[in-house]
Amino acid sequence: MPTLIKFLTGAGHGSRRVCFQLIAQGKVTVNGIPTTGATLEIFEQKDVVMVEGQRVDAVAANVYLKINKPLGVVSAVSDARGQRTVSDLVPEEYGHLRLFPVGRLDKDSTGLILMTNDGDLAYHLTHPKYEFEKEYHFLVDAELAAAQIDALQKGVMIEGKVTVPSTVAKVYGTKGHWYSITLREGRKRQVRRMLVAVGNPLRSLRRVRVHTLRLGDLSMGEAQALTKEELAELRTD
Repeated sequence: MPTLIKFLTGAGHGSRRVCFQLIAQGKVTVNGIPTTGATLEIFEQKDVVMVEGQRVDAVAANVYLKINKPLGVVSAVSDARGQRTVSDLVPEEYGHLRLFPVGRLDKDSTGLILMTNDGDLAYHLTHPKYEFEKEYHFLVDAELAAAQIDALQKGVMIEGKVTVPSTVAKVYGTKGHWYSITLREGRKRQVRRMLVAVGNPLRSLRRVRVHTLRLGDLSMGEAQALTKEELAELRTD
């Protein structure tokens, strides 16, 4: 029997953090009774779980999709201003599921984003304590000087706090000055702000890897189900 929090994340109501908030705010009922017990065991065959008056049905299986997010697409399930979201990129065959993005990717950035209804995996990949790597490729107008690369790798000051050491390398075989940077933290618009800090603002940014999951040759706007091998590797610590 799953706990209430596992039941909700498994049904695609969001990450563990989001579901904990729903429970704490009294928006979840079990058999008509409001509950704040995230560890309450749920009998899926007889218990009726509702979120804000809407019944939650158990999902038979979790789904994992990697998407190559285009420019201008918001990393959210919905947007109050009517902007296009990553949910609009999910194939119709998965449209009945409540898939949500794992982490965020700026509207003006492109690249890899994972969509799933597995709240446990989302928690595992996004919690700061695990420090999973995220790799980005970025384009700048001028070649980075050795001192700039050294500063990026050692850490630069952003809003009074030095960034965690990173790895920077030239991306060869591309047109223009493309570099890769690998981070172990996820501060807001971090790569862009780091390049501004060293005096060489970037022109383009795409995410190519999250932990072991790689963008590969996925076309812009395309979604692809993870292979068993990709999923197994993604679950590793």
